[in-house]
Amino acid sequence: MDALTPLDPADWSPRHARHLLNRAGFGVPHTRAADLADMGVKEAVKYLVQFHKLSDQFSAPDFLIQPTARRRMAKTYPDLSDEELRMRYAEYQMMERMAHTQLKAWWLQRMATTPRPLEEKLTLFWHGHFATSAAKVKQSQYNYDLNQVFRKNAAGNLKKLTIAVGQSESMLDYLDNRRSTKAHPNENWARELMELFTLGQGNYTEDDIKAAARAFTGWTFGRKGFTYATSKHDDGEKSFMGRTGNFDGWNIIDIIFEQSATAEFFAGKLWAYFAHEHPDPKIVQALAAVLRENDYELRPMLRKMFATQAFYSEQAMGTQIKSPAQFLVRLCADLGIEDVPYERVADACRTLGQDLFYPPNVKGWDGNRAWINANALLARYNMPPLLIQASIGSARKRAMGKAEESERMMMQPAMMADGAATAAEEPLTFRDVTREWRKNIMAALKQKLEDQPAAARKEANEIIRKGAPAQRRALLTKYGIQLPPWEAADPAWLFDDLQFDTAGECINALADRFLAVPPAADQRALLLTALGFEEPGTPAKPEDISVDNRHAVLHLIGSMAEYQIC
Repeated sequence: MDALTPLDPADWSPRHARHLLNRAGFGVPHTRAADLADMGVKEAVKYLVQFHKLSDQFSAPDFLIQPTARRRMAKTYPDLSDEELRMRYAEYQMMERMAHTQLKAWWLQRMATTPRPLEEKLTLFWHGHFATSAAKVKQSQYNYDLNQVFRKNAAGNLKKLTIAVGQSESMLDYLDNRRSTKAHPNENWARELMELFTLGQGNYTEDDIKAAARAFTGWTFGRKGFTYATSKHDDGEKSFMGRTGNFDGWNIIDIIFEQSATAEFFAGKLWAYFAHEHPDPKIVQALAAVLRENDYELRPMLRKMFATQAFYSEQAMGTQIKSPAQFLVRLCADLGIEDVPYERVADACRTLGQDLFYPPNVKGWDGNRAWINANALLARYNMPPLLIQASIGSARKRAMGKAEESERMMMQPAMMADGAATAAEEPLTFRDVTREWRKNIMAALKQKLEDQPAAARKEANEIIRKGAPAQRRALLTKYGIQLPPWEAADPAWLFDDLQFDTAGECINALADRFLAVPPAADQRALLLTALGFEEPGTPAKPEDISVDNRHAVLHLIGSMAEYQIC
């Protein structure tokens, strides 16, 4: 059988579609997996890989800080004392840290909401492959610019991508090539270019590194970006990989991409990222051949890879541990959180071991099993309730803000008439806001029930007085009465959208929503207990499951081993 034998269209199923979306994206939204299943394997792969034909709905962030240096600031503000200059520069650095926090949130939101999931999944791959860190490159603009280089070239030409990365301010600074001159050539970029970025260990020599370092002298940047400083370039003869000539940086990259090892290096690493580790060498060689045949254009290889039988083998499906970014993006979607607090999610991503824009070293993140250790696993287990509380807390803050704004608006005419500008004596409390919501809800319900039979009014009053939260919500929804935003934001209500008639069917519906593989028998038993039932055949409806039980189930299913994989 050919290493790249395509999947038989007759074998395509919703499970295959979900696997493709998990690997060529982040598994969200659930409706996209259903759409891919309806398309068939050929059209589904085409839809994801040809993402450049879909519109990009995102605009550039407006919170980035204009890069500067302390010496440049001293020239801009010559009248500042040393202490004043120190304080101003410290303020600038604080603003840069805040911008990076926002940049993480901005990127996570793209991952979660993009109509072009493969673009963001590849951007994340290149971020770990051509790794730079904001711990050293502290300018948010530079790190965003490199992120855009990854996005622009995500599925394009690998040689062009490598050149663009090498000429980015972030990489030139991170691996010190910006200061590399013919008098003092720096070997960092030359070494990592071959060892980690293109060839892999064993496919170059120390002499090749020294020659490449000389060739890349003069690659630097100024206020307008990349600059080729010919006065700093070593234009002497160099011997590199069996070739001799007056090579510059572009020549070095040309020679690297003429090596068969380069295509195999990229093919192997991309297969490990998207499919599974330790691939069959025949698959790597076949994918590398596709790369070379297409002059290192990546899209043809991706189309082949995502359509091959091996990509949907048991070795690949449901065997990859979710990266922290994928885990959190998917968890927010699975919990049905609509207004995601992305800065909180970014902080959680750091806690789980993937601090975006801060990879641990030039190798990036090891990934897969390296994501799981005792501390990270415990943090993952506790993430569902933390996100639930964050969602509810964000809705409460918004409700408080709107209430306070409303009160200020009502006070404004009187304040203007009196010529006063004082605020209310006592600020609104959350209890004030909830009391007002409760009063409005009861008034609206009373109006809705006026034309109802006496029995319906009595039943409704009983539900309001003694019913479970799920019953009250169902009643209010039935009569079109808006829930308080902090209650509507509670992921517990996702149970109302599930279709089931028994406790066992509820577990099936939850597994279908949350898990890439079916839960084991002991896990099903735990879920049944958490739901509050003893037998899977017990009749059950959403209103039979308390909010506490719902939260317990969501916590449990999000902490299951089956949820950690995709």
